Amino acid sequence: MTVDIGLVGAGGMAKMHLEHFDAVGARLVGVCSRTEESARALAEPRDASTYPDVESLLTGADPDAVIVAVPPFAHEGQEQLIAEHGVALFVEKPLALSRETAREVRDAVETNDVVTQVGHQFRYADVVERAHELLAGRPVTHIEGRWVDGVSPLPWWTQKAESGGQLVEQSVHVFDLVRDFGGEVADYAAFGGQRVVTDDIDFADSSVVAMRHENGAVSQVSSTSVSPEKDVSLEVVAENCRLELDLVSHTLRGTVDGEMIHVEGDRRPYEKELAAFVDAVEADDLSLPRSPYPDALRSFELTMDADDALDGT
Repeated sequence: MTVDIGLVGAGGMAKMHLEHFDAVGARLVGVCSRTEESARALAEPRDASTYPDVESLLTGADPDAVIVAVPPFAHEGQEQLIAEHGVALFVEKPLALSRETAREVRDAVETNDVVTQVGHQFRYADVVERAHELLAGRPVTHIEGRWVDGVSPLPWWTQKAESGGQLVEQSVHVFDLVRDFGGEVADYAAFGGQRVVTDDIDFADSSVVAMRHENGAVSQVSSTSVSPEKDVSLEVVAENCRLELDLVSHTLRGTVDGEMIHVEGDRRPYEKELAAFVDAVEADDLSLPRSPYPDALRSFELTMDADDALDGT
């Protein structure tokens, strides 16, 4: 079976997903974007059509699923419309710029029982999968996550009103993994400041969020947009186990029961994420995706809460 997919958005993330269509058994049937030119650039090489809006994409192309890959500020009801048509939905993070918008989408997908996936591709990284295998049955006690980077070159990223800020737009990937390994968060405290990048962005250039989980584990996520080098990583400590996951180099190192561990990942999380979504659409099984919309909403709201706490420091 081939799954027919429509694209909403024609930027970098849409292009990235499109690169994996052939490998996962997906066919592009339609594209809508803010400009006809950008939509045609993706549609024409694959004999797909372009559409002026989401409604015409849904009725004209009749897709099995739609991928929404638009900037944070551009979530304007597309997801609700797709869900109301009973069409499977893949959404790139962040989900929105407000809790209310994201909760409305959550309600729509649950009401209409549609398959959903949110673009938390690290859930499908080899090193994350292997870490879960090694941690099985061991109580996790401590997690440290990092998103260390410079200012993004995307023009909208520097303005919180358009991107949501670093925690919501970037570090949400790390917060999502912290939840994945540590469970739900019961309490948190956040501290941040803006000492270096004072002209280029209008939000904290560095922050630390400390968390206590419902199961008693503790964690923290450090974020900065000041660094000349990139570090996206996670350290997990559990009973007789310490693991370091490097999500830039896709390596896993550590010690488990006295044995040294070293794993080289295959660097294919985006492809595996899309393949899992396609499989879920084919099976019409809401339980197959690892990051369905209702679960991803919890990660999104955690970053929103942490960011609100930063504003008070």
